[in-house]
Amino acid sequence: MVIFDALVREQGISAAARRLGVSKSHISKQLALLETELGAQLVQRTTRRFALTDLGQEYARHCRALVAVALEADSMVAERRGKVSGVLHLGVGQSFGRLHVIPRLKAFQDRYPELELEVSLFDHRTNLVDEGLDLWITTYEDKPEALVGQRLADIGFVLVASPDYLLSHGTPLQPKDLAQHNCITYQSRERRYHEWSFRQGKERQTVQVAGNYRVDLAEAVRDAALAGLGIAYVANYLLDKELQTGQLIPLLPQWRPNQKMAVHAVYARREHLDPKIRLFIDFLKESFGPHPYWEQHLAPWLGGKLSGREE
Repeated sequence: MVIFDALVREQGISAAARRLGVSKSHISKQLALLETELGAQLVQRTTRRFALTDLGQEYARHCRALVAVALEADSMVAERRGKVSGVLHLGVGQSFGRLHVIPRLKAFQDRYPELELEVSLFDHRTNLVDEGLDLWITTYEDKPEALVGQRLADIGFVLVASPDYLLSHGTPLQPKDLAQHNCITYQSRERRYHEWSFRQGKERQTVQVAGNYRVDLAEAVRDAALAGLGIAYVANYLLDKELQTGQLIPLLPQWRPNQKMAVHAVYARREHLDPKIRLFIDFLKESFGPHPYWEQHLAPWLGGKLSGREE
C-alpha cells in the first residue's frame, strides 16, 4: 500500500522507484502482487500514460490516509526523541506564499534540519487528500467539514494609486467617486472583488467599481497600480516601501477599507495532529506575531492607524 501510494503520488513507476529508493522491477512486482491479492485491476495498462481505474482511484484515497497515519506515528516518536524528520507537503497561496512564507522557510529548516519541505504555490481551492498535501496556507474562508483551520494572521486593505494616475485623473474625495475612476480589480475563476467596502465611524459605504484591467494574481493588482493603470484596493501584506517612497499614495484618509481577510492553516481532521504540521503552524504564528509585521510598518503612512483594525 505504501508503494501504491508512492506510485500514485509520482504518477509513474520510474518516479516512484526514485522516491522510495528501490528498483522499477520491484515496484512493478509489488503492484502485480497487490492486484492479485485484491483480485482487482488498479492501474490501466492500455496506454502509455499512467492512469488509475475507478477502483484504483478509490483505493488510492484509502492508501493515502493509512500512509498518513503511519507517518504521523513515526513523527510522534521522532518528536518525543527530539528529532523531527520526514517530508512536509505544503500548499500555499501564490502571492502571500512568495512574500511571507517562502522567505521564512530557511529559518524553519535551520531549526529542523532533518525535515524536508515540498511546496506547491497555487490560488485555487484544493482537496488536500487528492493533491497529497499535509497543510494548506490559504486566505479562503470556507473549508470542507473534513478539514480544520487555524487562523494565523489578519489582513487589512489599503486604497492606493500612483502619483501619475492621480495627476492625470484627479483624486477621489468620497467612496462614491470611485465609480468614475478606472479601478484595478482581482478576478479569478473562484473569486471576484468588484465591490469595495469602506467605513467612517459607524457609516458604511460599498461601491461597485469597474475598470479596463482585471487580473487573477494579487501581486499583479499592486504592480498595475504602480504602473499607473488605475486605483487599487490592495491587501496590506502586498505593500512594503511603496507608501514610504511615494510610489503609491493612500487615498480617502477619512475612510477605512472595510474588507477583511485572514490567513488560515488548513489540514485534515485527525485525532492527533502530525507533529510536523503543528511545528510549522507554531513557527508561522511566531514569525507573523499577534499583530502582523506587514501591518505594523504601514501604520506611519496611514495616519498611525493599522489598515485592518476597527477604530
